[in-house]
Amino acid sequence: MKVNTSYMRNKIIRLCNERPELADDDLALMAAIWIEEGWYEQLTLLQNLRRVSNPETIRRTRQKLQAEGLISSSTDTVEKRYEDFKEIRGSIA
Repeated sequence: MKVNTSYMRNKIIRLCNERPELADDDLALMAAIWIEEGWYEQLTLLQNLRRVSNPETIRRTRQKLQAEGLISSSTDTVEKRYEDFKEIRGSIA
C-alpha cells in the first residue's frame, strides 16, 4: 500500500480518539489499522502484508503525533517510559 501521510495521520488520530488505549500499544494500533484496511484471514501472511500499511509508517506516525501533542499516551505509560529512560541512562553513565 502506498504511503499517504495525511491519510495515516487522520486514521491514527481518529482511532486513538475512539480507543485511547491504542496510543499506548503499537501492535494493537497496527492491528486496528490493518483490519480497517482489509486484512483477510483467508490470505497468507505475505499477501496480507502486501495489502496493508507498513508497520514502521504506523509506528513513526503515531510517535510524531504524540510529539506534536495531537494524541496522548496514558499517564501510566508515560511514567513507565520515563522510568525505563532513567534506568537506561544510569546503565550507560
